[in-house]
Amino acid sequence: MLGPRSDIARLQSDFYRDCYHMVLKWLIVESIIILLLIVGIIFFVVAQPVPQYYATTSAGLIIPMLPAR
Repeated sequence: MLGPRSDIARLQSDFYRDCYHMVLKWLIVESIIILLLIVGIIFFVVAQPVPQYYATTSAGLIIPMLPAR
């Protein structure tokens, strides 16, 4: 009677170990993806070009305005 119980316990142990390793791999991959997305967001926020403003005259001419320094 000990034989089948130990086999079942070993199979369950193998199943849970394999599932744990699979979940751990997915967590590592998701963590890397999240870090890449964070770096991408920071890059797009920091590397934004300076906005260009334009003024119009009453005659309808468009004049580019220089940013204040």
